[in-house]
Amino acid sequence: KSGGNANVDANVFRSLGNLMAGQSAGTGTNDGRGAVVEGSVAFATSVETAQVQLAMNLKTFFFPCKSFHIRSQVYGIIPSMKRCIIGVAAAVAVLLADARTFSVRAFGAKGDGVAKDTDAVQAAVDAASAAGGGTVELDAGTYLSGTIWLKDNVDFHLCSGATLKGSPDPKDYCASNCVPQNWASGVKGDNHSGGHLVCCVGRRNVTLRGPGRIDGNAPAFLKMPDGTHPKSKAAIPWRPGQMIWFCDSSDLRVAELDIYDSPYWSCFLLNCDRVQIRGCRVFTRRRPTHTYNGDGIDIDRCRFVTLSDCVIDTADDCITLRASCGKRLADPHDCCYVTIANCVLASECNAVRFGVGEGRVHHIALSNLTIHDTLNAFNFVGAYSRGNRGTDITDIRVSNVVMDAERFIYFYPRFATDVEFRDIVFSGVSGKVRKPSFVRGIPEKPTKGFVLRDFKLPRDFDVDETEILFE
Repeated sequence: KSGGNANVDANVFRSLGNLMAGQSAGTGTNDGRGAVVEGSVAFATSVETAQVQLAMNLKTFFFPCKSFHIRSQVYGIIPSMKRCIIGVAAAVAVLLADARTFSVRAFGAKGDGVAKDTDAVQAAVDAASAAGGGTVELDAGTYLSGTIWLKDNVDFHLCSGATLKGSPDPKDYCASNCVPQNWASGVKGDNHSGGHLVCCVGRRNVTLRGPGRIDGNAPAFLKMPDGTHPKSKAAIPWRPGQMIWFCDSSDLRVAELDIYDSPYWSCFLLNCDRVQIRGCRVFTRRRPTHTYNGDGIDIDRCRFVTLSDCVIDTADDCITLRASCGKRLADPHDCCYVTIANCVLASECNAVRFGVGEGRVHHIALSNLTIHDTLNAFNFVGAYSRGNRGTDITDIRVSNVVMDAERFIYFYPRFATDVEFRDIVFSGVSGKVRKPSFVRGIPEKPTKGFVLRDFKLPRDFDVDETEILFE
């Protein structure tokens, strides 16, 4: 109670009104690259001002004089007043929280699966970041979009029933030279354009979460002009690159999200720090057609990563741990200090692959994996392409794995000539396999410390330049 001061009472409700008005005042347009737009700045300023006014007026409302504490002791505060104060405080907290929520529909998004919502979604991201951070909310609907650039302190939330779907128009995607770290691959390589649906480059404190879906719209790209499926990846007329791309960013969270139908890799993390991926469902396998290079989650030169509780079913590798692209990065890291746990994996190629690149992959721990309907449960490769030195792979621990796969492991340097494989330990491995495992080392640097402990698969190995210790 304000002590009968009608002006204070009016100020509280006036500031509440200003805050709510500010929430509905945000408008603006997007410049296509995530630049701050004028309407978004005005919106953020009005909300911040209203929040400050509200806080000041509430202080006066509840504490009209310095003697409030003494007065409350003398006269007492009856329980109903306590409940009133708690109720008002809770309502204010909700309003303040809502002020940090930016609905893409308020910026003009249709969510009908027909209109292109790229500009509206980007404007909401810009406004949230300009306000110091907030939640960008996509409610139920299908939002057709080109490239979206995530920014600092943004929580990108796809609600239940919401789908961010890749536009079929190549013009809606970023160019291969949009940032120095990006690239395209020609028909002699993987044949992708370097375009992405969701980009986060050089940012911090970013969340991408469901329970909604990000859909790469693979069928729109993996087809020939006559509608037939391409007979090889080189024949694909045009397709985007990695659907979700995080690069040179830190403090990232990807959670409870459906990641479906990428026309290339699904989620690529390059040179990032402190990443948490949890509870995601990743799918690229499309039978009887095939998604060329349809990887699940690719972790490249990242540090301090946890990946857990995911279900991944892919046309190519489910999870990769790499150390590549060093020449594109100003400060390339090792791929290290990563834990992967409690996942169900299925792949037409490898459930988990280590290697590729020219750096180091080390101190990786995997546990509690179920692998099924897969060619190779594990793949270790030094250099996938000619001309690279290859990747050192050391200090790897894999435990508690149950599988039904064609092969337990395919382990080889391939084109690498000067890499180190050592201290690789598997324990508690059981299930079914149908083909012999293949293990090769380099004559000049034989593999050391390859241990299979509590190993309950058939001991059928084709081995060279590697000593396997069964315990």
